[in-house]
Parts: sequence; structure tokens; C-alpha cells
Amino acid sequence: MPSPENARNRRVLVLVLILLGSVAVVATLKIPGVFIAALLIAAALLMLHTRPDASEQAALRSSIRLSAEDIEDVMAEYEEFQSSEAAEKIADRTLYRPALLDLDCSDPTIEAFHYEISGARRFLRRLNLRVCAEKISTNELESLLKVTDERARELKETWLSARRAAFTLGPKYEKNEVKNRALRRQALEEQAFEEGEGRSA
Repeated sequence: MPSPENARNRRVLVLVLILLGSVAVVATLKIPGVFIAALLIAAALLMLHTRPDASEQAALRSSIRLSAEDIEDVMAEYEEFQSSEAAEKIADRTLYRPALLDLDCSDPTIEAFHYEISGARRFLRRLNLRVCAEKISTNELESLLKVTDERARELKETWLSARRAAFTLGPKYEKNEVKNRALRRQALEEQAFEEGEGRSA
């Protein structure tokens, strides 16, 4: 897969070749060569600044999709943890890490994970629209790649940390339904709203 760095290197190489060619033209044609070289350089700069590098944008889009897949992988792991009928997954969520299922868990690490994964769902929905936009610039794609990489890293880290925290709390963890009822209702309503938006998109 082509990388953004390779695309930039090709652009630099093109500029270097044009400059060397311009020097050769000046050395050969003297004064007329100066005008020809100036026109060549101006045309090259105009082309590079007014026409987006398609290969660079394609590489950036591919990199963004790979980072988005990292986010989706964590989401899939959590969904499997929640609903898989495999014996080891059932044991994991009932005997070892029941706290990880509680959206209102007061443990800050588990709370941070639920916050991150909720934001990740919204982020991916917006990301797909942005990446597929026809008029997006290379700079915007570079910014999106940076943000997506950061999102993927943070979600993975909070997922692993939340699993450790839930394991520490162990099988005796109990939900505080009375204290957290309002927060639970809010989280469920937000999830339903997001799913409705996803179906209508």
C-alpha cells in the first residue's frame, strides 16, 4: 500500500528534477534559458499547489481506514464480551468482569472506557462521511488521520485498562441501581438515538 510519505517523496523528486532541468536549460541556452526555466518552475509549482496529489490522498484514506478498523476491532471485542454465547465469554462477563457490563460503574477506568466507546461510535459515523467527501483537502485528510490514530490508541488503552479494573473488582461486584438509574436511562436513550441515526444515514 502506498504511504503518504512515499507520495511526498515523489513530489520532492519531481521538483528536484525540474530544478536540475532548469539549470541545464540555463547553462545551454544562457539568457533565453532563464526565461524558459522560470516558466517551467512556475508551471510546476502551480500544478503542485492547485492539483491535489491523488496518490497521496489515496494513501491517506487507506491509512485512515486502517486506524478506523482498529477502533472497530475494539468495539467488536466489547460486543463479543457482552453477547457471545461461548463458554469462556459467559464466564468472563459473569464470573471475572461483571463490572465491565455496568454502564454506570463508578470505577473511573471503566467509566472512561464507556465514555470512549460511546464517542467512538459517533466518531466513526462522521468519519466515513468526511473521508468520502470529494472536495476534502490533503491537509484535512492528514488531520483526520492524526485524530483517528489518537482515537484508536486511546480506545485500545482504555479497553485494556477497563478489563484489568473489572477483573480487580471481581465477581462480587454489585450494581447500585438506585443511585445510577438516571445515568443508565440517559445512556440507553443516547444509544437508541445513535442507532436511529445510523439507520437513517
